[in-house]
Amino acid sequence: MTQPVALSTTVWGEGPRRALLLHGLTSAGSTWWRVAEGLNELGFTAVAPDLRAHGTSPAGDDLSIESYRDDVLLLGGGWDLLVGHSLGGAVAAAAATAQPGFAGRIVLEDPAIDSDRTARFLAEGPEPLAHPTVEAIAAENPHWHPHDVELKVEALLQCGPEVSDRTMADASPWDVWPAILNSVIPLLLLGADPSLGTLVSPTKGAEAESENDMIDFVSLEGAGHSMHRDAYDRFFALVRGFVER
Repeated sequence: MTQPVALSTTVWGEGPRRALLLHGLTSAGSTWWRVAEGLNELGFTAVAPDLRAHGTSPAGDDLSIESYRDDVLLLGGGWDLLVGHSLGGAVAAAAATAQPGFAGRIVLEDPAIDSDRTARFLAEGPEPLAHPTVEAIAAENPHWHPHDVELKVEALLQCGPEVSDRTMADASPWDVWPAILNSVIPLLLLGADPSLGTLVSPTKGAEAESENDMIDFVSLEGAGHSMHRDAYDRFFALVRGFVER
């Protein structure tokens, strides 16, 4: 059993409610800046860790979902809101299942629900950039805010392209779909536009809604996998409606 590592975190705001934001593969906590500022306006303190081997956090011994999860559990529980994107979505689902009361509500943004689907998604996507540039990331993601582009380049340079391969090797196989289906807390499940590539198809989303009244599913038309960057206004409107319900 690998030992948990202490994660670096970025914190925004001083609101009475607390939100924990878990980034995707090859990103970093800082990339949640826009979502965090929106949550600040709703009275949240937003905390975003760099997952192990990302940002300025230690790499740890392995990059399994369990190791990512155990690091996050060290941050403590009782979060009013837990948000996870892609890999962070898998980690969020695993953490919420491992520790009852870890969060009061959960938003999963195109989560990496299983290793086979994630491997296919990565294989069909753009090649990892060994030497990322602002120009290359901006060209690949024309709808992103310029600051999102800058922070993604910084995150890619911090972790390197090998982190994606190491995670797939160390974490596979994983399957957090049962944890999602069995959620006992309100859960907003968001899927990207299938035409742009998604880890949660409308069929899977409909399955989740039909099996658990706690789950609401939305497929965000016109938004890709990083919908909080592709279509921030529509993404955050869904999050705001969910937390204010």
